[in-house]
This record gives sequence, C-alpha cells and structure tokens, in this order.
Amino acid sequence: MNKYEDILKGEPLAFDRMYRKYHPVVYKLQKKYYLKDFDREDWLQEGRIIFHRSLEKYQDEHSVSIGTFFKSNFENHIRSLVRKQCALKRTIDAKSISLDQKIENQGESFFDYIGTEDSNALDQMIIREKLEQLPLVLSPFERITFEEYMNGKELKEIANDTDSREITVRSAYDRAKKKLKAIIYD
Repeated sequence: MNKYEDILKGEPLAFDRMYRKYHPVVYKLQKKYYLKDFDREDWLQEGRIIFHRSLEKYQDEHSVSIGTFFKSNFENHIRSLVRKQCALKRTIDAKSISLDQKIENQGESFFDYIGTEDSNALDQMIIREKLEQLPLVLSPFERITFEEYMNGKELKEIANDTDSREITVRSAYDRAKKKLKAIIYD
C-alpha cells in the first residue's frame, strides 16, 4: 500500500501543502536547465504533475525518501523535454532553406511565396514594403543583373547580353543578394 494514497484521494489542499515543500527542487532544476518558452508557472505546473505521478508510484520498499524520488523523476522529465526541444530544433534546421537557396532554386517564383506561405497578413505587408526598397539600394547594373536572373536568365547569358565579363555579373548578382538579405532581415 502507498502511504500517500490519502493525499492523492483526499483534500487537494493537503497535496498542495506537501508539494510546496518541494518547490526548491523545481527552482533548482529551473536554474540548471533551459526550456524555451517556459516561465516560472510552467515549471511549477510540470513539477506539480510529476510530483503527483511520483506520489502515485512511490513505494516504501524503494528505501528512498519521496523528495529524492520526486527529484529523480522530475529531472528525468525535464531532460526528456530538453531532448524533445533539441530534436524539434534539429528537425526545423534540417528543413530550413536559406534565402540564397530559395533564390537559386526558384528564380522569380521566389517572390510568389509571400502570398502563399503560412504567415500572417502583417508579416506579408512588412516583407512587401521591404522589397519595394530593393530597387532603391541597387546600382543600375545590379538591378539589371538581378532582374534578368529572376526572369530566368543564367549569369553567363546576362554577361553576353550586357557585354560584361561573367565574373562582373556574378559580383553584381552577389551584391544584390547581400543587399536583399540586409533589407529583409533588417
């Protein structure tokens, strides 16, 4: 029989009083681990859940105190949450595509994503306003190079059309991309 069954089945205030004794464990682990978007109340709630589970699973035969048992369970739970967040971050990073890759792969259709991605209207409006600044910051040669490239021409073809060396066109294109990034991420 579990000696904490009375607390689990009885008065919620008895559970709260007992749990408050173990708040320092929660605060100590909060200082030790970082969980994105977790505030003090989230930590306390997670602690409350794990404390309740610890009381349910506790057996006197463990020959450890409920405090030690809770601390071990809570730290394991927090480590599990940290691993999940890290795995999610790795998944997001793996699926991310840089601005350079988008421009290289999609050409002019790169700008079509603004209206179709799952972003809110305010984000779309801000991006469009920022993109309107692009022609103002590009030199005439950078603008021609970038527009032609976005219209599907290869850099070698643009070099032939403008009677320029391919390396000059590549440099103009690279400067235009850098300026585009600066505008979007500014």
